[in-house]
Amino acid sequence: MRIFSFFLLFILLGSPKLAFSIGTYAAGDKLTVHASTGLILRETAAPTGTKILTVDYGSLLTVQAEGLKKTPHAVTLFPGFTIKGFWVKVKTTTGKVGFVFDGYLSKYKTPSSLPNGDDPNADDADAHTIQERYLQMHSPRKGARVDLPKGETRYDRYKVAYANGAEVEVDMGEGGSAYTIKFNKGMTIEEAYLIGKAMWMEDAENIKSTISKGIISLLSGDELWAMEVSVKAGIVHLVMQHAD
Repeated sequence: MRIFSFFLLFILLGSPKLAFSIGTYAAGDKLTVHASTGLILRETAAPTGTKILTVDYGSLLTVQAEGLKKTPHAVTLFPGFTIKGFWVKVKTTTGKVGFVFDGYLSKYKTPSSLPNGDDPNADDADAHTIQERYLQMHSPRKGARVDLPKGETRYDRYKVAYANGAEVEVDMGEGGSAYTIKFNKGMTIEEAYLIGKAMWMEDAENIKSTISKGIISLLSGDELWAMEVSVKAGIVHLVMQHAD
């Protein structure tokens, strides 16, 4: 989380781009809605503002200059984890203009926007996991995959790097699999949480969500699906696991 006084300082200095819970943006940028139930577009920059419409998950919004990052807002997702941000004026693809909470917006696309993966001629045809395909949707691969040492119970373990600095490590074998994404600089822990939950925990039931020492953990009720988001040396890590 960013310190709120940090926001205020840069607002006073008139900075055109600010760091905040869901990343950085400026007027004219196109951002994607990552709220699973959609975002309410309102006439004014307040949760009590008159509803214009609900902008669907995965939709694109164009940032408008008026009132940029002046009215703060926050949403608590579970005890200890709050997404902080601002009300921002946006325009929908159909031309409707209003305000939404930017804590659920990102320059990254939603996992649901991935193609079905059945086209052998697609740009991501060489990607073997949903994590690889998702990263490759945002940046081309950098070099060939690198095979990593593996024990007797692991049947595949490798790493793939991308031009924007992101990488993914895949570890599959007896007992389950693990996929670790190290995002490129600029990704926030809040964005990674929203992306990971949609990508990995969408069908999981009775999810237990906790946060301890800055590490967000999700575990399904049957303990087969798990996800963890953390920051190490300034880089956001998203770990997704499945037990067989």
